Amino acid sequence: MEEQHESHEKIDPKIIVALISGLVSIVSAMVPLLSDTERNLVLASAAFLIALVLMGICVFILFRKRLYVGIAALILLAGSALSGLLAKQVVPVPSALTYADTTVSVYAGSGERAYRDGSFQECAFVSPGCMTAWENRVYVADSDRIRCLENGAVSTEPFPASRYNALLVRNLESDLYVLAENRQMEDGRYYNFFIRIRNGEAEVVSGRLDVGAFSANVPDFAFSRGGVLWFIRLYDVPGGASATLQKLSYDLDADRYGPPEWVMDFHYEADDMKESRMVFDADDNLYVSVPGQGIILRLGHGEQEFRVFAGTPGKHVFNDQGDFTFSYPTALLPVNGRLYVLDNGTVRLVTVDGERAAACETLAGVTPEILNSGKVNIWNMETGESVSGVEFAFQAHVKGSLALDNRGRLLLSDPENSYIYQILEN
Repeated sequence: MEEQHESHEKIDPKIIVALISGLVSIVSAMVPLLSDTERNLVLASAAFLIALVLMGICVFILFRKRLYVGIAALILLAGSALSGLLAKQVVPVPSALTYADTTVSVYAGSGERAYRDGSFQECAFVSPGCMTAWENRVYVADSDRIRCLENGAVSTEPFPASRYNALLVRNLESDLYVLAENRQMEDGRYYNFFIRIRNGEAEVVSGRLDVGAFSANVPDFAFSRGGVLWFIRLYDVPGGASATLQKLSYDLDADRYGPPEWVMDFHYEADDMKESRMVFDADDNLYVSVPGQGIILRLGHGEQEFRVFAGTPGKHVFNDQGDFTFSYPTALLPVNGRLYVLDNGTVRLVTVDGERAAACETLAGVTPEILNSGKVNIWNMETGESVSGVEFAFQAHVKGSLALDNRGRLLLSDPENSYIYQILEN
C-alpha cells in the first residue's frame, strides 16, 4: 500500500517548471532554423543542441534523484540563458514583401552602410547604384568602389578609389568600363573619365569630360554592336543648358577609343535629362529615359531620329491602362521583348511590340492609384510600410539600377538603404 501511495504522490512543482523552461528554450532555439542564412543555421543549431542536451541531463537527474531538483533547475536555466544568447546573435533576415503577383526580398546587403565583403547576407554596401551583369557575375558601382557579386559572395574589384568616384559601371564582355569622377576640383570644376578595367588593370580610355553645373555631365552610357561606346552628355551654355548624344568609336587594330563624336542633340532641356538612363536591346535599338518629361525615347537600329516610345511628355502620372504614362522613369532593362523600368519608386514592366509599347504593368512598389491620389509622399515612406493594405517594398530611389543575374532573377539596387533586392514574378 505504501508503494501504491508513493506512486500517486504529486510531482514536485519545481520539476514542472524545469521541464517547461527546457521546452521553451528548445522551441525558441528551433525557430531560427527556418532562416536561409548559413550563419543563422549554425547559431540556431548550437542553441538547439545545448538546450536539448541540458534538457536530457535535467530530466535524468529529476526522475532518478529528487534531492537534486534545485541543481537540475539551475543547470536547465543556465542552458536556457546560453541558448538564448546564441539565438540573439542570429542576423534578422528581412521578410519577403508581396505586391500583386511579385515578391520582393533582399538579395544582398545587411543594411549597414559600410564596405564589407562576405556572403550576400553578411556583406555591406555604402551606396550601391549602377549594376551590370556578365555570365555569373554582377558588378555594382558602390560610391568609390566596384563590388562583384559571384557565387553567393561579394568582393571588391581593383579600382583606383583614391583618385576617382565610380559613378556608373557597364561591361563589354569581360572588360569593365567605369564612368569615373575625379575627387579633387580643378579650376572650380570636376572632370569625368571613362576607365576600362582589364585583368585587374585600370586604364583611362577617353579624354577629360568637363562637368559644369551638374553633378555629372554624363548621366549614362551604353555599348552597341562593335563595342561603340554611346553616352549622353550635358553642357552648360549661355542662357541655358543642352543635352546631346555622343559616342566613342573603337579602333580594333589599335585597341583604343577615338575622341568623342557628336551624334545629335536632344530636344529636351538638360535639367530634364540629368538623371536619364540609356540601354541597347538585343536588336541594337537604343532606349533613353527622360525623367523630367516622364517619357521613354527609342532610336531604332539604322534610324536617324528618336521617337517617344512610351509616356506622354509633361504628364507625370502613373497609369497602367490605355495610354499608360510614367512619373519619373530612370533605369531601363530590356529582356526578351520586355522593358523593365524604374519609375519613381516603382518597378514597371513594358511589353514591346515592334516599335511601340503595347502594355504596361506595375510589378513592385505602391499602386498607381495610391500614388496618383496625392495622399502619399513616397519619399518619406519606410520599407515595409502598409498603404491601403499594400506593402511598400522599398523607398523611392531614382538613382537605383536594374540588372538580371545568370539565373534570370531581376535585381534592383537601393543606394539609399544599402540593399540590393530581388524581384520574383510569381
